[in-house]
Amino acid sequence: MRTKIAAATAAAMMASSVVLAGASPARADQGITIAAQSASDLIADGVNKRLFFYDKTSGQIVAIGYNGAPLGKYALSAVHDLALAPDSSALYASLPDAHKIVALNPATLALIAEYDLGAEVTPYYLAVAGGKVWIGHAESTSGGKLASLDVSGDAPVVTPAVGAGDWLFRAPQLETSASGRLLAIGRGDHVVFDVSDGTAKPVSRRASDESQLTDLALSSDGQQYVTLNGSILTAYRVSDQAQLGQTWAHSGVGIDLSADGVIAAAADQWYGPDLSTFTPGAGALIRQYDLPNTGDTSASDGFTAQAVAWEPGGSRVFGISVNSHDQHTLRVYTEPRLNLPTLTLAGPATAARAKSLLITGSLKSTVALPAGTPVTVSRVDVESPKGKVIATRTTNADGVLWFNDVPPAGGRVYYKVGYAGDAKHAPVVAWKTVDVSRATPGLTINNNGKVYGYGSTATFTAKLTTAYKNRVVEFWADPYGTDQGRRLLKRVTVTNAGLATVSLKVARNTAVQVVFAGDARFAGRAATSVVYTRVPVTTTLTKHYKTANIGGVSYKHYKKNVQPLVTAAMPWYPNRAAYLRADFWYQGRWEAWGDIMVNLNSAGKAQVNMETMDWAGYKFRVRAAYRTNESGDNINYTSYSPYQYFYISK
Repeated sequence: MRTKIAAATAAAMMASSVVLAGASPARADQGITIAAQSASDLIADGVNKRLFFYDKTSGQIVAIGYNGAPLGKYALSAVHDLALAPDSSALYASLPDAHKIVALNPATLALIAEYDLGAEVTPYYLAVAGGKVWIGHAESTSGGKLASLDVSGDAPVVTPAVGAGDWLFRAPQLETSASGRLLAIGRGDHVVFDVSDGTAKPVSRRASDESQLTDLALSSDGQQYVTLNGSILTAYRVSDQAQLGQTWAHSGVGIDLSADGVIAAAADQWYGPDLSTFTPGAGALIRQYDLPNTGDTSASDGFTAQAVAWEPGGSRVFGISVNSHDQHTLRVYTEPRLNLPTLTLAGPATAARAKSLLITGSLKSTVALPAGTPVTVSRVDVESPKGKVIATRTTNADGVLWFNDVPPAGGRVYYKVGYAGDAKHAPVVAWKTVDVSRATPGLTINNNGKVYGYGSTATFTAKLTTAYKNRVVEFWADPYGTDQGRRLLKRVTVTNAGLATVSLKVARNTAVQVVFAGDARFAGRAATSVVYTRVPVTTTLTKHYKTANIGGVSYKHYKKNVQPLVTAAMPWYPNRAAYLRADFWYQGRWEAWGDIMVNLNSAGKAQVNMETMDWAGYKFRVRAAYRTNESGDNINYTSYSPYQYFYISK
């Protein structure tokens, strides 16, 4: 009973609490399972709104929609690289072992042509610009070379790039831009060419040992490029090959640049971020994502090699991940260029009502926010449960903000500070909770400890000494026992004198509670009165042969060979027993003869035969009782029946 009272009281006194809403959710990222045994070289086709990748294990070029829906496959073994024409007129695949390039229709994956390059050209890497397919190849007698394939005429023409240079040991990796520039990186050199007119004219060159080059990307304007070398992400300026920035991309497996130069870097690491985006020039970190663990190891999924791509003309990033079961998933990130600022608040945990308090905050971002960034301050309390804007503040150069407030209402007060976001930053909200003091009103209820007759009416009067706006109290009854729950008796507004009454018909012990929920200036309170209820108990004697007075007292008379039958009666309750006690008259006073507990039957009766054959000539008295707890429950107050008297004739 006390547990129920306490829990219910807390709930009632919090009735004026507010419900807090968080920030609106961002557009959901997606993970769509795709049919693939492996995946690499992801390419996004903005014209046909689809993605291409190579499944090396099954030997197939695969096309899927932006939503992961399968759109087609083309069986082709031993493909090393894929390249898409800028106008999406052809998808090219390099086959080094066959010394071939294969062209497919991106809309259908139907074969357009196969181009045999001859035994001296072993094509590894491809790029398309200036009306030609550029080939990073390795000749049979030397290292890496650059050549072009012109398919515009009646017959395809393979032309070495004269003066382009040589790369040690292996073919250079290639990347092109919409501006007609070609980036070629291999062991020995970074070289950028202008190929807009179909010939390779060097723009800039940088000597470098790229023995661990993982991926490369060239900005659409041809002014910057980025390399991923193991876990190191480096950005360079094309005009003079100067390094613009460098950052870590742990366990990196692929990179891509958006049209405006934002870097997306994918990784395959167990316990760190798997996709990171950076501002142009490998500058500030914009955002990071962790892949889920969809396999059966302790590590998360990871991205596959060179399987990350920006949506052409859009803001999304696509990637392909794999888990420990070799299950592949297309990942679609909807807001990868939107930085997530952090907003923290500090201030007192408690405060006095109607007194000034100070809240400070810090708005931080890896993508810098300027001084003067505005934030909105709202207060949520019992008088403004939906919130009320109380101020607009701006940050200083360090992102620090502060505000003062004089809380008009007591209780739990929530301060909400919100930054609305901009084109580069997501909105963010922070909350600070302050428990504001309230005066404690006096609240009493009478009748505590009183004992009432079974079925009688008890009238309770409560008094609330003072309040502000709320003058309503609630009366609740919680009868003893587990079969009846706590219930609301009455909700009433107190009189001008602060009084309120309620009447209750009682049949068992009952805790009656009065609850004041509180208001803006006065705290909630509760007061409890426990009243007790006697149970009606009767004792009846039968089997006697006559009734006659002895000394002015009525006695039932029994033959000495007849056992008096004593019947106790009271309201039934599960597992309840009646207490019976008999006394006999001896040497001028009543002495105990015996007592017993007897379980009630379903009619609320208990019977016992008294063995008095050897007690001829003695007077007896007997009565029944309900005894709290001893009778099997505590729902009533200890109650006794009147004595019944009997005599055993000689």
